[in-house]
Order: sequence, then structure tokens, then C-alpha cells
Amino acid sequence: MLLATIFFILAGVAGAQDQSPKLRANVDGLALTPPMGWYPWNEFGQEPQNEKLIEEIVDALISTGMKDAGYVYVGPDEGICFSRGSDGKLKSNLERYPSGLHGLGDYIHQRGLKYALYTDAGTNTCSTAMPGLKGHELEDMAAFARWRADYVKVDWCNTKGQDPAQAYAKIRDAQLAAGRPIVFSLCSWGEGKPWKWAASVGHLWRTTGDICAPGKASWETAMKNTAANEKLYAAAGPGHWNDPDMLINGMDGLSAVQNRSFFSLWCMMAAPLMAGNDLRKMTASTIETLTNREAIGIDQDPLGIQGHIVWNEGQAEIWAGKKLFDGSQAVLVFNAGSTPAELHVAWPDIGDAESAALYVRNLWTHRTTGPHRGGIAVRVAPNDVALLRISKSNAFPLPPVIVADSYWLSFHAPHPGKQKLTGTIMVKTTGSSELPLWKVRLGLPAWLSVSVSKHGKQQTFTNTVRTAGLANGRYHAIVRAGNVEPLSHLPMSALYYDVDLDVGGTEGDHNGK
Repeated sequence: MLLATIFFILAGVAGAQDQSPKLRANVDGLALTPPMGWYPWNEFGQEPQNEKLIEEIVDALISTGMKDAGYVYVGPDEGICFSRGSDGKLKSNLERYPSGLHGLGDYIHQRGLKYALYTDAGTNTCSTAMPGLKGHELEDMAAFARWRADYVKVDWCNTKGQDPAQAYAKIRDAQLAAGRPIVFSLCSWGEGKPWKWAASVGHLWRTTGDICAPGKASWETAMKNTAANEKLYAAAGPGHWNDPDMLINGMDGLSAVQNRSFFSLWCMMAAPLMAGNDLRKMTASTIETLTNREAIGIDQDPLGIQGHIVWNEGQAEIWAGKKLFDGSQAVLVFNAGSTPAELHVAWPDIGDAESAALYVRNLWTHRTTGPHRGGIAVRVAPNDVALLRISKSNAFPLPPVIVADSYWLSFHAPHPGKQKLTGTIMVKTTGSSELPLWKVRLGLPAWLSVSVSKHGKQQTFTNTVRTAGLANGRYHAIVRAGNVEPLSHLPMSALYYDVDLDVGGTEGDHNGK
């Protein structure tokens, strides 16, 4: 059986805040904006994670509009999804995931989403129900690549005697050796101070302990994580993000106001937006919060700047320092107290001249006022926020969010010989501006060619397969494309998808589950 895997590295992609060649994102071009998606741990813990749950969550991501808002990574978090065989290699838990972990990835990719998985740097995962990576880094990362994972969170349980920087660097090397682009999420809960070194290793790193126990959100813990993460703002930027843990929106324990404030804080901190609630049972208020395109635009801004506190008194805070791609800036007024607060946001406090005439956009009421000179008065209810965007212009464009109809094409040629097969991938942006034409990277195999056409905000990747000269067997390629955001001219996260070709075999078979 022939398996040809084609993977080409995108080099030289630099972030807006750090042009260092040591950045992992400069090698692979991934996660140039904070990753968005869903993991089950916050709501469910270990149970009842299985294939049925993940597939239902995938369907809910689509039906609720979360996919169109930018949430793309989804998969098990622990979930007893694999074990280690007598040969030392990982194998899918077919009782919980009867299609195998490769098959689950296909279900996710077919629906235009990306596949997230989980493991641990130690001997076992945190629950001890699954094996960890220690001593098996190369073969385990090869398995994740074989299952077509796009995002891997690596925990830090059962790591006695291990050094975080050394252990995670070894895992990075194993990922690169596996030859698949994977977003690497380090989860040492801040142990080893990863913000000082992890930008060369992965794309995001946990800065705090867990935000809640499974099943119930904790506002107190969320505020502790916020305070710890806020101080680290200088370490964040395109492709290297501080991660104060997954979202708790929509879980028991938070009010609607706290949900809105929590989400605003995470967006202001350019934090990864990995939802953790039960998407099948969301209220209209939760959906409205999680899919607020204007708030998400602050998080997904191409400059990738993490906002921070510039003024505080008592339990009232003003956050700023977050310039945006169109020249505007984001400002957050947060009242953590138990009584209403009246605050004055003075233009000099946020870096503007007192004489400047500025428009103010409230991203929750979706109303614009101004121009204002000198500053603006803001009244904020207890535990509430005012999430603002301030600009010399009364136009407030949204940055691009990429949505695809699929990230996988599968072709079947029943016999060798000269045949021509075609298939398309449709990609659109939900941002304000049309994008330039996506540029497909060179180096595709001879049997595959790709052309890109554009119609407004939607672009079509036409994939043509020619089987002349190919023997029976399975062939695989990764199509990779690059683009730039048209206002800032900054690079966008690399777009890629899988193409499978089966010549003379049984359509739909996987090369191992």
C-alpha cells in the first residue's frame, strides 16, 4: 500500500509585535490570531465524552452560528479516547469512538471545522486514564498526525522530575518531525513561566490554574485568572498567546452580566476563545454573547496586542493599550464592585491628545456616538463592563474571520489509468473587507493541481486530480495557502486542508483508526 504525504513549511511569517525568527509561528504560520473553538472539560469533565457527544457539539457549533463567528477547533479533552498497544503505539478507543480517531477527524473536517485532541507531557494524563507522551514523543506525535489533528493541548500532570521547557521542546521537535501543521497548546498552568520561553515552542501557553471544576463556573477563580494573566501582556502577540484557560460562558454559576463581562475581558486580553459549555443547551443570551462579532473582532485583531489596565481605583478599572488594525483602539471599563460606578475615560489616559475628536462605539449596544473631545463619561453597573472601540473615524471595520465549507477532500479512482477528478473547497471571510486572492504554496505533488477564483468575499479552491502514471494505493497531500489582511498588510494564519486520493482501493477506508 502506497501512502504519499506532502507537507511544505511556510517560513518567514512574522508577528506584528515580535519579528524574532525564534517564534514557532514564524515556521508554520499558524495561530496568528488567538485560536477559537470548543473543548468539553469545563462542562463535562471525563464523562460523558465520546464520539456521539463530539459530533453533536460539532453540529451545534454550526447551527448556533458559532462556526460562522470563528470557532473552528473541536474535539475530546481527555475523554479516554486512546490507549497504548503492546507495540508501544497509540490506538483509538473504539468503544467510545467507534469510527476511530481518524474517522472522528474526518467528520469534523468535512463540516469545515478543525480537529483538536489532548495528551500530556508526563507518564499519564491527569485522570491517569490515558498514557502520556513521556518516552513516546515521536510515535505519539506521528499518531496525532496520522489522525489528522490540527490542534493539540499538552497537559502537565504526572511529570515528576521533568523540566517544562525541555519536555515541551522535545514535543515540539516530535510534532515537526511528524510533518503536519498543528497548533501546539502548552498547559503547564504557568509552571516554569512559559511566557518567558514558550513562543519558540508552541503557539499558546496556560498562565494559570484551571478556571473551574467540571460542571460549574467560578466567578472568583475567573477574576483571579484575569489578574494573573493581565500582568503578562508584553509576552503576547501573533502566534504566541497567553492563555488564562477556556471560556466559562453559558455554564452554571454566572449571571448574564458576568457572562458578558467575562467574554469582554478575554477578548481584551487577546486570549484564546475555547468555549467550554454545553452548546446543545445554550440560551439566546449565551449565543448572543459568544457570537458577538464586534467583541470577537477585538480578540481576533491582526495586530495581536493584549490590552492591560491603565487606570484603577477601588474595584473600577480602565483597560487600554490595545491598538487595532484600522488605527482605532479598544478600551474596556470594568466595574468589579457591588455598586454602580461612574468613570471618566480621558483621552490622554489612553494615549490620545485631549483635543482629539474621537468617535466611540459600544460593542455590546452596537451604538456609535461622537465625536467627543477630551474624553467620555461611562456608567457601569456592578460586575458589568463597557467594551468600547475609539477612533478618529465613525467607521469601525471588522477584521477577517475565515470560514470554510470543508477542510477535507477525498477522491476515489476505482482503477489505475488516466482519470481526471475535481473537487472544490469554498472559503469566505466574515470581515468587512474582501481579501486578496489566496496564494497556494508551491510543491504540490504531480497528481494534484489547485486554482483559486474569487467572487466578493468568497473564494473557491478548485482541486484537480490526474491519476495517469499512479499505481494502486493511497495518496495524501496538504494544500496550504497564504494571504494578508488588506488594511494592515499583516500575514493571516495559514490556511490548509487535506486531500486524499485512493487509487484502486475501497473508498472510505482509513489507513488505520
